[in-house]
Amino acid sequence: MPRPKDLVKGLLIPVTYGLGLLSVGAATGESVLRAVVVLLAVELLVYPARYQWNDVRGFVADQQHPSSSSRGRLPGPLSCARSRILTSCSVAAAKLVAAAALIVLLPGLDLGGILTFAIVGVFAVAIVYELLRSVSTGRRSEMPAPVTAGIAGLWVTVGAGYVVRGITGLALAVNLSERPTLAAAAAITLWAYGIAFVTSRWALEATAFASVDDGRVIWRAAAGQAREHLLALARWLPVRLEPASSLRDWAPLAGRTPATAPWNVAMVLAGTAAGLTGRLLCGPCSPIEGGIAAVAGGILTSVAIAAAPWRKSAVALGAAVLFAAMVLMGSPKPLLGISPWLLVLGAYLFFSTRTLRKLGQRSPAAHAVGAAVAPLGRLVLGRATWEAIQTHHDLPQTAGAGRA
Repeated sequence: MPRPKDLVKGLLIPVTYGLGLLSVGAATGESVLRAVVVLLAVELLVYPARYQWNDVRGFVADQQHPSSSSRGRLPGPLSCARSRILTSCSVAAAKLVAAAALIVLLPGLDLGGILTFAIVGVFAVAIVYELLRSVSTGRRSEMPAPVTAGIAGLWVTVGAGYVVRGITGLALAVNLSERPTLAAAAAITLWAYGIAFVTSRWALEATAFASVDDGRVIWRAAAGQAREHLLALARWLPVRLEPASSLRDWAPLAGRTPATAPWNVAMVLAGTAAGLTGRLLCGPCSPIEGGIAAVAGGILTSVAIAAAPWRKSAVALGAAVLFAAMVLMGSPKPLLGISPWLLVLGAYLFFSTRTLRKLGQRSPAAHAVGAAVAPLGRLVLGRATWEAIQTHHDLPQTAGAGRA
């Protein structure tokens, strides 16, 4: 099952595909059908298989997590590890076989190149991630965890998955071999955005290991919980909390955090590259025009991050300034030109206000997806198995179904 809390990541392919269509100015029924098939294959087969591998690798540590019952990972208990892991690996393998089978079953859609890129890209990133996680976590219990080369490598590696998703969508609409500069700029935008999104989310998830003592945030975790890649981020979070506040309702990134925090550094890079990407989506441009768009994107992103109490206004003003710059440079599609920057900063406005409570709430999209797949789930897996999955993943219940 796709994790309901991660459904937002599934927007990357359709969003970048849409931007690509606006760039080329044309769409065909075959192109749309191809994009839909690739989206379903990547989000319902390839990425769920990858996440199952992640859950198998972290099975023991996940059982020891303070919020293990609500995180949507491979269910326990530890005594059932062998059967849980064998079942999960078997299903993951079946998903990958099904994704590969689409290439043969639908030859007219020319899926070979794009699905091979997605599958190889997803699992190449996964291999590097799992290797780094193995050598970098589960060894230290000091708070905050030290930033080792392996931990920093994990933070960088997680952004590559967003490149795979985003470039897959863009390549479905645009021949990137003919526009290598656009491909490079988009890849940098997506990679940096991915780092910012994941590190900010990990910083928030790290607060599950915190407590408050007289307004001061105290961190505690054991080495066996293998969460150093989260807890190392605590050094950039506020050290105090209002006495009347709850950790579950705390949005640590809503205020100003140090400029050196990984999510802030990555966001400035993402905003810079997004400015250039937007200009390139509009068509060919001179190095000077591209440089102006990139510098403007970076400066306006820095201003929005620093303007903690007025971020929404700063983003709106930044979009207006960038639009004016696109018009003055003679960009043929100025609205398209500001779209990547506005999307990246809009996402930042959203994830910087998250709390543990909000992170745990089902979105309307998650509820709709769960309700849509419920009949098929009951048919394929059986009612008892499906209700167990509902309880574990917090999906919509069917009539008469109980909740643990």
